[in-house]
Amino acid sequence: MEFYHNYLESFEITGLIEKYEGKTLKDLFNNRKVISNGMGEFLEIFWECDDISPNIDITKTKRNIVENLKTVYYVGEVTEKNLKRRGVKTLYDLRSNLKFRDSTNQILELIKHKDHIELCNNKQVYDLDVLFCFSKEDLIFFDIETMGLYDSPIIIVGIGYYTNNKYIIQQYFARGLEEEIAICEHLRNKVFPKFKCFVSYNGKSFDIPYLANRFLYYFDENPMIHDDLSPYKNSNTKFGHIDLYHNCRRKYKGVFQSYNLTTMEEELLNWKRENELPSNLVSVCYKKYLEDPKKYIGLIKECIDHNYYDIMSLPLILMKLLED
Repeated sequence: MEFYHNYLESFEITGLIEKYEGKTLKDLFNNRKVISNGMGEFLEIFWECDDISPNIDITKTKRNIVENLKTVYYVGEVTEKNLKRRGVKTLYDLRSNLKFRDSTNQILELIKHKDHIELCNNKQVYDLDVLFCFSKEDLIFFDIETMGLYDSPIIIVGIGYYTNNKYIIQQYFARGLEEEIAICEHLRNKVFPKFKCFVSYNGKSFDIPYLANRFLYYFDENPMIHDDLSPYKNSNTKFGHIDLYHNCRRKYKGVFQSYNLTTMEEELLNWKRENELPSNLVSVCYKKYLEDPKKYIGLIKECIDHNYYDIMSLPLILMKLLED
């Protein structure tokens, strides 16, 4: 921990402390309100992002599956090349082939009914390919900040979503560790029922399994899985999940030295965030804030800003991945 405190000092915190010392969250965020439920309270900070385009075409991903003949059983690279050489360009063309007709029709039925779960069970289908199964309003862009790895509390949850052709960001902030349970209660009862698909950056490996553990810790149930499954073996089976990290690594393989989120923002989007707090310092900043909220309010503002930019960049990266 001493290493991180030294690193924090090297992050030039003095200016932040002097600039914001004595202020409160109320002073820094006019766009906020306190949310209460049966488990307690927490702070919600909300934003309407006019600079995020609502014109995101998610229907085009259907073409990725329709033109991928390898989604059909027994069609590999060589067979696909031979078929396409003979003019069989899509699954619709392949229906006339007696050998592959039945398997092809099964895939086309899944596409017709937008069965994203069964489609993703096909090893030739990537999570981004099933985006067409959802509407823009079904997507919840998602990122969490925690006190550390594994079983530490969640301190900030950021979500983004489209409504009325606007991109909205909401952040749920635990002003004290005791408020985490109220955030989890809000997510499972008020937020998640509104959406059908997560969009994250490395969320399949971190954010969603981490959140599942916190749900189990507090409620002994996981609202992200179907009722007939064991919550201790699955983190998410109910919602679609498009993990932009894995899609960036696949589409831009060998292009970038690193595929972390800030690198994608700078190299792929040509955009540099105003906030430069490294994610591994969020927990240290939060602990300093708990020790003396008036003195270290500037550090917690950095944490909230860090999460805000995470959520802001996700739809921009998704749009980039959807470009031909």
